Amino acid sequence: MRKTFFFYICFFLSGCSNLLFHPEKEFVLDPSRLELPYEDVYLNTPDDVKLHAWFIPAYCDGKQPCPAKANILYLHGNAENISSHTFSVIWLILYGYNLTALDYRGFGKSEGSVSLSGSETDIQTAISYLLEKYPDLPLFVFGQSIGASLTVSAVAKSEHQTQIAGVIIDSAFSKARRIAREKVADVWLLWPFQYPLSFLVQENDAEGYVSKITVPKLFLTTEDDKIVAPHHTRLLYTKAVAPKELEIIPTGGHIRALNNERAKDVLLKFLETNGKKK
Repeated sequence: MRKTFFFYICFFLSGCSNLLFHPEKEFVLDPSRLELPYEDVYLNTPDDVKLHAWFIPAYCDGKQPCPAKANILYLHGNAENISSHTFSVIWLILYGYNLTALDYRGFGKSEGSVSLSGSETDIQTAISYLLEKYPDLPLFVFGQSIGASLTVSAVAKSEHQTQIAGVIIDSAFSKARRIAREKVADVWLLWPFQYPLSFLVQENDAEGYVSKITVPKLFLTTEDDKIVAPHHTRLLYTKAVAPKELEIIPTGGHIRALNNERAKDVLLKFLETNGKKK
């Protein structure tokens, strides 16, 4: 029993630095497979990391060029890369929105090594790029899962926050160490050590930063999310200042609220309403 215990401790600690990130370099799909035009975009961060993103323009059947309503910066979850996440939200281009899907450092074709603080820098770099390249188009920042938590902290710290039309926060965790603690507690052998082990994870304090975001915010999740329980979203919504909206769908699972037609309608109304403000 004692040997088994120490095996689990050592196993956990060896992977602790990557507990929140599981990047994948290989691409499984790109928009051309759906006969959609897209552009590979490469950005350089202030700390000299080269990032890769896709720019997928708004789609208008028979209209060239297609007039876009706004830009959406899409920030995916903690695993794989843009090639396996972007297609769950690509339907937004059918409603007139340009979609820029970013891979954080260490993911896909982006260089560097994964880290929470580095990913914040990556998001801020993409925000600055889109605002500079498309000054006349509203910009929304849309994060899912860890991308949603990073969205909160990155936007809160951004010098360009007031130029952002709105933020969509889908299935975010409220604190990195809180979600780590909850995951450690699921392993009965490690349950007594959930607090000390969680401190080995770099903190991302979305709960502490969400009140600093003054632009419109839409919070999304599902009641049956087993990956990031909905109490995280409720807590963030409570801490947030107005203007803010909350939509919790009864079923669907993690980052699946938008499979529900009501949630889609809420998101589209949010984009339409706040996209008119400049």
